[in-house]
Amino acid sequence: MKQFLINLVLVLFLMCLLTIFFGDHQVSQTMFQRKIDAFEESTTISSSYITIADTTDNNVSSLVGIVSQYCVYMIEFIGELFSNLISLFL
Repeated sequence: MKQFLINLVLVLFLMCLLTIFFGDHQVSQTMFQRKIDAFEESTTISSSYITIADTTDNNVSSLVGIVSQYCVYMIEFIGELFSNLISLFL
């Protein structure tokens, strides 16, 4: 049992040493991110395209808006009708 505990402690110690010397994942991640940032700063995108934002509604969206508003009115009417019928019977 004593030898097993000694072996276990030595293996854990060896694993700790390996992670200290070879576990530089955060450092490599930081260097990789710096290289990406430097590349993005050096790369400039130039385009001759002009985009115009059209904020007006088209005919289909206007029609859908009107239909949905009438559906809301119908649902409200049916809800009030059932509410009045229930209150009339009770």
